[in-house]
Amino acid sequence: MKVRFNENGRGTYEFLTVAVTCLVLSAILLFIVINNNQKEKYEVFRYSAKIVGINAVNYNNKASDDVVYLYELINADLVSKIKNIFSGDEFCDAYESKVVFKGSTKKVTLRCGNYLIYNQDVTSDKYFVYKVGDWSFDKISGNNVDTMKVYGLIKNGKNLLDGYYEKELFIKLVALNYGDKYDSLKAIKENYEVDEKTAYRKRTLVN
Repeated sequence: MKVRFNENGRGTYEFLTVAVTCLVLSAILLFIVINNNQKEKYEVFRYSAKIVGINAVNYNNKASDDVVYLYELINADLVSKIKNIFSGDEFCDAYESKVVFKGSTKKVTLRCGNYLIYNQDVTSDKYFVYKVGDWSFDKISGNNVDTMKVYGLIKNGKNLLDGYYEKELFIKLVALNYGDKYDSLKAIKENYEVDEKTAYRKRTLVN
């Protein structure tokens, strides 16, 4: 088969071989850069969770709560809003992110967009990173499914909190917005209807 030459006298096949090789190398390099960048994001994510955990411990030395939420640390000026490094234009969830205190254990959860560090001991050397979907009231079957009881504050058919929240957070938000006397589900139910639902989501380990 004859090889046609371009204007510079180089073989067309030779030119195409060089071009394809460059494209392959560029694709490999791009993959390496993206992969390394993602690893860096995971490390920053873990560092942010560690900061939340440490500050929650300091906060809880005075508050003595079973659960300390990120929004409480922000309101107390202990931490700033945490940027979601995975999207670049959002902040991490101040309500789902929290530290749970039980006995001598302290476990941190941090959610930023679809990425989650879930129920990890604050003192652990490495936190596992998961990818999650949004919570849904539609039942999800299969493996790696989280379920959670959530509550809405209803009056005259309207959800006053514009959302559903886990029990501890629900009570805190009702007290914050409607008075400290609402310190339990029983106290809340004396004046409001409490709607209870079960929420589901898929959680997959990624790093």
